[in-house]
Amino acid sequence: EYWLQKGSDDLHAFLRATPDAFTITQRAELNFSNQDVHVGDAHITGMLDLTDINATDKTIIVTDYKTGKPVNGTGSMSEYDKIKLHKYRQQVLFYKLLVEGSRDYSSYSVSEGRIQFIEPTKDGQILRYDVACTDEELERTINLIQAVWARIISLDLPPIDQYEPTLKGILQFEDDLIAAYTSVD
Repeated sequence: EYWLQKGSDDLHAFLRATPDAFTITQRAELNFSNQDVHVGDAHITGMLDLTDINATDKTIIVTDYKTGKPVNGTGSMSEYDKIKLHKYRQQVLFYKLLVEGSRDYSSYSVSEGRIQFIEPTKDGQILRYDVACTDEELERTINLIQAVWARIISLDLPPIDQYEPTLKGILQFEDDLIAAYTSVD
């Protein structure tokens, strides 16, 4: 009962703080399961929380909603929050690849990705984390998806005990996956 009330309170706070958050150009829960998107050999799919489609400019803004404690993204952050932001950035990059590689939206470009937190901060702010995707990050994400896909298909799952449970350790693990994959090509 506590969590139901907390969720209801958070949602009401979010809606009060962002009365213009939803428009008629947006689509909720846009499903890409039948869009035949591939990154190399990897078949990818997903469902996007919210897409704001600009048919004139052929652009899409992707918004992913997050419940739970918001992450500011500035200043001093805990290691846990650094890891969360890294994963959120990867999610937006994945969504960009998903949209731009899809059958129905390949003529569009994802101009912006947003992580929208629902739960207010302790001082009542509703935070949004905007993600601009660089070409280098996109290329790294493509390589990482292909490297992970190759490992899954071959059932060659590497040990992870040598990596620290930190952002630095996660990045090293990703780098090692990519390096092993690209050296095979």
